[in-house]
Amino acid sequence: MPDAAVSDGVSAGERAGSSVAPPTGGVRERLLDAMATCLMQRGYRETTVADVVRVARTSRRSFYQEFTDKQACFVELLRSANDSMIAAIADGVDREAAWTEQIRQAVEAYVGVTERHPEITWSWIRELPALGHSARQVQVDAMESLIEVLVPLTDSPAMRAAGISPMSHATAVMIWGGIRELAASAVEEKRSLYTIVEPAVSACVALIGANIQS
Repeated sequence: MPDAAVSDGVSAGERAGSSVAPPTGGVRERLLDAMATCLMQRGYRETTVADVVRVARTSRRSFYQEFTDKQACFVELLRSANDSMIAAIADGVDREAAWTEQIRQAVEAYVGVTERHPEITWSWIRELPALGHSARQVQVDAMESLIEVLVPLTDSPAMRAAGISPMSHATAVMIWGGIRELAASAVEEKRSLYTIVEPAVSACVALIGANIQS
């Protein structure tokens, strides 16, 4: 039986003039939060627009005023999560700290953000690529945005004092790809993402330290 709140695009409260207060937050924000909830409960493939509007407590009409389809909502959620992660890394590193400590701070900042919604991280790594060519550009843009943060982090006074040259684009890609794979494996094995901190830090120190100039 169709859910009464979404069967015709108008919520039951809208039809009945209910005095129940609607959820707080803008419609777009609520839909993105609902998509995140659905990813945690069902995964992207099993999630439907009906699921999203039910969790958001809004209507199909409202959904399609904000997004063209389920994939568009999913992609925007991933973009938003990626932006938050990049900001956390940029803000979480003390560029006056010892270079190895800066690496730890960056890794811990990444883990701190992704641990809050590990299913979003897993969907980004495992489900987004299955969406084909349109998703590929999203991945490329996200990668380049992160690299624009990572490379300058290795051009700090502490890094230069240690004789470290700014990492290359290729090194940044290897670092990010390795960390993402560690994160996906942790989620799949139902481990805390904090379990990847030490191996990720060790790998980053080795790769970045390889640039030390005597």
